[in-house]
Amino acid sequence: MDNAFEIVKSSVHIKDVVEHFGVQIDRSNKGSCPFHLEKTGSFSIDTENNYYKCFGCGESGDAIDFVAKIKDISNLDAVKLLADIFNIKYDDKPKAKSAKTLVKEYVTSCVKNIDKTSFFKDRGLTPNTIKKYNLGYDVKRQSVVIPYSSNLEYYQSRSIESKAFYKPKTEDAGAEPLYNLTVFTKSKKPVFVVESPICALSIMQCGGVAVSTCGTSCWRKVVDAVVNTKFAAGVVLCFDNDDPGKAASQTLANTLFEKNIKFAVCNIAGESKDPNELLMKDPSALKENIATALKDFRVKYASDKDSFDAADMVLENLPPTTWIVNDMLPTGLSMLCAPSKLGKSWMVLQLCIAVAEGQSFLGAKTEKHECLYYALEDGKARLKDRLLKVRNGKPMPRGVHVVLKADTLETGLLERIEQELQMFPKVKLVVIDTLQKVRGKMQKTDTLYGNEYREMGAVKDFADKNKICILFVHHLRKMSDDSDVFNMISGSTALMGASDTIFIIAKKKRGDDSAVISMTGRDIEQSELVISFNKNTYSWDVEGTADEIMARRVREEYETNVYVRTIKDLVLRNPMIGWSGTASDLLRAVFDVTGKEVADSSQGVGKTISKYEYKLYCDGIEHKMSRSGSARKHTFKKKASYEPVYQRSFVGEGDE
Repeated sequence: MDNAFEIVKSSVHIKDVVEHFGVQIDRSNKGSCPFHLEKTGSFSIDTENNYYKCFGCGESGDAIDFVAKIKDISNLDAVKLLADIFNIKYDDKPKAKSAKTLVKEYVTSCVKNIDKTSFFKDRGLTPNTIKKYNLGYDVKRQSVVIPYSSNLEYYQSRSIESKAFYKPKTEDAGAEPLYNLTVFTKSKKPVFVVESPICALSIMQCGGVAVSTCGTSCWRKVVDAVVNTKFAAGVVLCFDNDDPGKAASQTLANTLFEKNIKFAVCNIAGESKDPNELLMKDPSALKENIATALKDFRVKYASDKDSFDAADMVLENLPPTTWIVNDMLPTGLSMLCAPSKLGKSWMVLQLCIAVAEGQSFLGAKTEKHECLYYALEDGKARLKDRLLKVRNGKPMPRGVHVVLKADTLETGLLERIEQELQMFPKVKLVVIDTLQKVRGKMQKTDTLYGNEYREMGAVKDFADKNKICILFVHHLRKMSDDSDVFNMISGSTALMGASDTIFIIAKKKRGDDSAVISMTGRDIEQSELVISFNKNTYSWDVEGTADEIMARRVREEYETNVYVRTIKDLVLRNPMIGWSGTASDLLRAVFDVTGKEVADSSQGVGKTISKYEYKLYCDGIEHKMSRSGSARKHTFKKKASYEPVYQRSFVGEGDE
């Protein structure tokens, strides 16, 4: 009938209605009020809003109100009268309410009666929980009512006396859903799965998120809900501590495992039958058990984005660092940088073959693995020529997989590498020669640092995820930096910042036979090796560490020095008294002993003696200097045996 009111009201004009019942309206839409006696007209109409009002007696309303007042009839009769007068047709039959509307009205009426029962309070639920989840009471049935969601379209009702359950008919409200089903589209935390809604309410009151299967036979709905909503946070199974509950929990766990859905089975009820029973006994215990279950679940499925306790990590049995070359090249992201045409490609080819054979590389032991070598600056002919030179008649080992063309990091390089890893699962080393060949386009809004760190960060994450080493070959700047060789890497500091290990090959002069390879990284100590390229074997050989080479050169310089050779010869000829003389005498002795003429001043001779005095002492020769007039006299003789001061003192006391 509400529809008839609207139809009639919108079909008539207020001026036509009042004039039909004898009220004359002038041009200013005013007239005399028919509801009280007056000399001056105070009755007016609002043609725009279809409304009337008398400013004398205060009467006002729409056309239906006017007819009801003037004819002293009900508004319903006024509607019928207006419809007859103005020939308006309408359907006066009331519309039937939908089943969902009836369910909602029923639940709403029960919510209003919640104060007439203490059932939920007796089960440990707080007034806030009762109000928040729209819990109600059916006075007629004397049953408590639990709606399944905030839209009140489904519910279950339980008789307090007989414990009988009532639910809407399927044809009225549809199939029974999970209680609190919408959490699978809203929650970011793991969801507890229990049997009864009141157990779910108990968990939610204690800080958890829960759904109820409303029985042990409806567990499949949990799987469907997780799959359909793509819920990623996982579920915690907490069915009742009875045989049916344990059986249903195991069956559901098996299915979740098969579907690769994150889950855990936890007994948060302790010795109680279910979570609600524990809530009634000890709310704090239930709250603590829920927190523990969530913590255990997080530990089980922890990712690198989750925080963890450092004390737990120290006690954790973690796998050691995985090495490709022991103490030199670990898994992760690495870079080998050198100037152009210095032999970088020869070195990485040598590395791949050494790893494939399990042979040493630059003096360090390798772990035998297969390799994937992106030789992006070579063709087959050049690569074959290099392999023949490197192997020198020996057969090429299996396990070095070569690629000559590649996508960029922007167009799918990592996806392609992943396919290769699936085909060759023993590959642990991926060499990409060179980085520049696979770089993506820099975005206009990005900085060089931001672009490089994003690219290298993605590669590092990929390498860590697959437990492999990705080694990029890269170039150095033309400008050298004697203070820090790692500042010579071409590009921004993001390349070094994102890498786990960095290798730099550099020479002081391009024509030098030897080069220095400098190494630094998160898992290795910073060090340097002096290396040289052997043109006979087409491989890099280690001459020693930089310190060793320096010490060797210093010793060689000392051993070949003409003054040192002369002094040693003079002392050897006169082991008892040694040799004494001026700088000029020593210069003449140098010629006599070595046959070499030395154009040096007395000061130059003195500086050389001072430079090598300690080394001579270490070789068993003492040096003393005295003055003879204006001349300085140098004495070299065999070093006397050392006698500590405290021993000499002790001997003196004994003699006395």
